[in-house]
Amino acid sequence: MREKLFLLAIFILLPLLRDIKAQNVDPSAVNVSTLSTSEIQQLISEMNKRGMSESEAIVLARARGMSESQISLLKQRIAEVKMGGGQANEVYSSDDAMYLNEDVLSAKAELDFTKVDSRIFGFSFFNNENLSFEPSVNSAVSPSYMLGSGDEISIDVWGASQQSYLLMVDRNGNINIPNIGPISIGGLTLENASQKIRSKLVLIYRDLASQTPRTFASINLGQIRSIKVNVIGEVFVPGTYTISGASTVFNALYLAGGPNPSGSFREIKLIRDGKEKAILDVYDYLINGNSNVNINLREGDVILVSPYLNRVVLEGELKRAGIFEAKQDETVGDMVLYAGGFTDDAYTHRLQLYRKTGRDRLFKDVLNKDLGNTKISNGDSIFVGKIIERLQNRVTINGAVYRPGDYELTQGLNLSELIKRADGLREDASMERGIITRVKDDFSLQSIAFNVSDVVNGNSDVAMKREDVIRISSIHDLREYRTVQIYGEIQRPDKYDFKEGMTIEDLIFEAGGFLESASDAYIEVARKLTVDEGSEVTDNMAHVFKMKVPRNLELENTEASFKLQPFDFVFIRELPGYEESAVVKITGEVAYAGEYALSSKTERISDLLERAGGITKDAYTEGAMVTRRVKISEKQKRLRLELLERDSTLEFTDLDFEVVGVSLTEALQYPGSRNDVFLKDGDEIYIPREIQTVKISGEVLNPISSNFIKGKPLKSYIWEGGGFGLSAKRGKVYVVYPNGSASGTKRFFFFRNYPKVTAGSEIVVPAKPYKDPLPASAWIAMASAMASVAVVISNINF
Repeated sequence: MREKLFLLAIFILLPLLRDIKAQNVDPSAVNVSTLSTSEIQQLISEMNKRGMSESEAIVLARARGMSESQISLLKQRIAEVKMGGGQANEVYSSDDAMYLNEDVLSAKAELDFTKVDSRIFGFSFFNNENLSFEPSVNSAVSPSYMLGSGDEISIDVWGASQQSYLLMVDRNGNINIPNIGPISIGGLTLENASQKIRSKLVLIYRDLASQTPRTFASINLGQIRSIKVNVIGEVFVPGTYTISGASTVFNALYLAGGPNPSGSFREIKLIRDGKEKAILDVYDYLINGNSNVNINLREGDVILVSPYLNRVVLEGELKRAGIFEAKQDETVGDMVLYAGGFTDDAYTHRLQLYRKTGRDRLFKDVLNKDLGNTKISNGDSIFVGKIIERLQNRVTINGAVYRPGDYELTQGLNLSELIKRADGLREDASMERGIITRVKDDFSLQSIAFNVSDVVNGNSDVAMKREDVIRISSIHDLREYRTVQIYGEIQRPDKYDFKEGMTIEDLIFEAGGFLESASDAYIEVARKLTVDEGSEVTDNMAHVFKMKVPRNLELENTEASFKLQPFDFVFIRELPGYEESAVVKITGEVAYAGEYALSSKTERISDLLERAGGITKDAYTEGAMVTRRVKISEKQKRLRLELLERDSTLEFTDLDFEVVGVSLTEALQYPGSRNDVFLKDGDEIYIPREIQTVKISGEVLNPISSNFIKGKPLKSYIWEGGGFGLSAKRGKVYVVYPNGSASGTKRFFFFRNYPKVTAGSEIVVPAKPYKDPLPASAWIAMASAMASVAVVISNINF
């Protein structure tokens, strides 16, 4: 840090140091962006101690080879330190302090606009974060810019002579050029000041005035001073504002929040030197984009916002509905122009004007031709209505024509001509009758029937009227949609479109053909009764036909094929002896575990075990379990949901199987007995090895698994589990056996007969149902009742 500061200080203060040649410093090596804020503060302090102004230091820096980008960055860093405060501000001279305070520009005040009517046109213009009118620091300044105290003049001389000056206009409006002296430029425009400065430079650079000069000079405005202006009148925050010298009226109005609800956007006065300089109309800028309205400000200017002139409310079908301000003699047409004109749906023939007379309100129709002649008054309200959904010259034709839709109603248009405009009738048009739906004068509907054939042949015709709707139906529209349906053992049972000449073979072919289970020898066709048959009351509901169809659907004599009629039902039956393959599974202690296909409907458990090679020596037949697949239909699911809605205590399992409570031991000992059940598709038999434990669960103090001892009673196992719990329901203890069956406790008078325990069983001790304790209010009620009873008994004794 010290090396960087040393380089910069040596470089800027070069003329003040005599031994600089010994330092051998390269000025272009100084990088201003790497200097810290404290280094910039030390640099400013050093400059002030030696009596050197900022402008003089900048001129010397440029003369010694510092690039313009580094000079611009150095000026910016010095300005930031000055505005940020700190020790550097304490060592400025009085002139520098004046410029420092002026550089602190005013900020826009935070305002509460919740109570302001945002419909006021122009309100958001001065309260938009993206539109502040702040002049760009990099843009060129107009030659008409008026110079004043605090402006910075940059003079560059190049060619045969080279010199740079960065001069500040002092309080007296002068700049001081070395070897020339003070030059008064305060109050001059930049253009006039440049001419005056150039005429003074000729005194030391005479080559500037020669006919073939070799020395040239450029005079520009560097840092722009800040100015103070006053914004008064009907604004949100009136006051004095410090702004850039290149600012405009709109910039000052933006800082003040713009005109308040009582302020005018059409009459904003700019007062300069006690005289009215201009009257600004913001609408001219907003509507026409006239930037000449936005005048540049000068020191001491006063912006006066007058109260609004005439306020008008525009509503309805306008592109910019809102509250607008009107000048004297402006018309309704001007207000419509300010509102952006009419929307596409606007009813422009007549506008509605509501006017306040001072005593009451007045309504006035403003016709379109009078928009420019009807003058506006303060408080007027203008409403633009919406066009009605009504067509003056439309007729519509629908149905069996090639080009249905809307058509123009021309003079003398007849129905026959309208049909020709629609490219004529389709081949399926119903020629016997068409309908015209007509809107009468009282908006009621009228139906007019016509013979389509007569109209097309020219035997009759109908004159068309506005909003007529003509309907010419197709022959297919006038009858029920014709289908045939096929059910049963077919690939794609469904409803199919009926075709003329369609046979039963055609329908089977369209439905994908027979399934393997289909019987081609027993096919039924159900046909509904004819119209004549249905006109009589009988017990008949349909005609049923039985037939045989070739399985390969070979094409036979078409005359012998059974032809279908609309709405026929075809049923393909299943073969009488057809059965789907059934597979069962056996696992555990058998010789050949795995899946087996059932050979017959009467195959039992014992038969399957025989096919599986029998059980092993370690098999525990008492613990064998048989499970069966359960298929729950959609109807059963809906029924369960309905039952659950009725009774919330019900519970249904989502398991897709159930346990068949059979004894494998008895099934093997007594083949064909009730325990030797018939097997079904999906059945599974599991034969475990012998289990040596008994599980105790539920309401016991220590649920465990205990070793099985033959003949050991149930209560002994429970005591091994710590005994019954406090909430145990002793009379409902039950045992679940390994094969899935269960046995509960039986009672005989006051004695309990607990079920037998086998190896692999589970003893379950259920809990008593939970009961909510009586609240304090119930106990109080019971005590009160008892007290009442006691009083009654005492009265009886007396």
